[in-house]
Amino acid sequence: MKKSTALLLLFALPLLAAAAQAQPAPKPRPVAAQAAKPAPAKQAPAKPVPVKPVAAKTQTVADFSAVKNYPQSVSFPGGVTMTEVAYNTVSGFRPLTLDLYQQDAKSDPRPVLVFIHGGNWVGGDSRHDSPFGDFPGLLTSIAARGYVVASVNYRLAGEAKFPAPVMDVKTAIRFLRSHASEYNLDGTRFAAWGVSAGGHLASMIAVTCGVQALEPPASSTGAQPSSCVQAAIDWCGLIDLETIFTDFDKPLPDTSVEGALLGCEPALCGPTVAKNASPLTYINANSPPFLIQHGDADTTVSVKQSQKLHDALKVQGVPAELVIYPGVVHMLAKPNPSGSGPSVFDPETSTKAVEKMLSFLDATFPKTSANPAANGKKTP
Repeated sequence: MKKSTALLLLFALPLLAAAAQAQPAPKPRPVAAQAAKPAPAKQAPAKPVPVKPVAAKTQTVADFSAVKNYPQSVSFPGGVTMTEVAYNTVSGFRPLTLDLYQQDAKSDPRPVLVFIHGGNWVGGDSRHDSPFGDFPGLLTSIAARGYVVASVNYRLAGEAKFPAPVMDVKTAIRFLRSHASEYNLDGTRFAAWGVSAGGHLASMIAVTCGVQALEPPASSTGAQPSSCVQAAIDWCGLIDLETIFTDFDKPLPDTSVEGALLGCEPALCGPTVAKNASPLTYINANSPPFLIQHGDADTTVSVKQSQKLHDALKVQGVPAELVIYPGVVHMLAKPNPSGSGPSVFDPETSTKAVEKMLSFLDATFPKTSANPAANGKKTP
């Protein structure tokens, strides 16, 4: 019995010691709870401070500056779905795709906004356009306003030279029209919108309706839908490829992105090569209405380019509006506060530019009808 008692004590003593050490642990809990109680009292006086109203006045739209990556298909709040669709396969090249943004709710056929990304014709893609980081978020907000948005990938200058990118976007427009019933599109209401190099391509698409040299190759399936658009929006696009540098009184470089697009430097090409890639060459009285937007502090593409486009359209009697934003640089961004480095997202200017574009589209494509007047010279 004594041995058993001793053994029990040997096992019990460590347990009792551990229990004695563990018992004080609960004591801090009420202390922590008591320490936490005054916190709300300290925060309570901060409630009347008008922080939220100030933020609501200065930030009128969502911030699209944060970079986000999305899968091939995704559903956004507000019933908008983005779906990646292959619109063409060119032998020897990657499949060409577009991202289609549309509301799930059924409605009458919707007008279409075709977006063409920038990137100096040598880079970029359908889901990114500086300085917008969350570019799909921006396109979603436009689709939620009652438009179908198609953001198009096209062959870059390292893959194929001009006029390949123009033909690619025209092919995408044909594809969308041929699937109008499937995607609930109004084939009589198409607009092209582009930024920088995409602004050049959007302008080219708009003014070359029926120009056979720039139409995609004929298909063996028979008659093709029209590749024409009924409106155009150009943000700081390159319009006259022969004067990109002289507009700034800069010497001509040995190599340029314009040369990459054309396959030769504009000054060294044949006499018509650069002209054939300029929207100014094709503007006529049948060209669709234009909205042109540019920053007057743009040191990449001179505002003179947009002024030339606006003036040439006006000469032909084409409805055109030029909006110039003071102190705004390329891509409708604002200069870097440090004085150097990349430009930064400008929510105020971007909000104004997007709202101006939507007002332009609403006026051009009234939602009360399919705009039958557009069935004539510019649509199939």
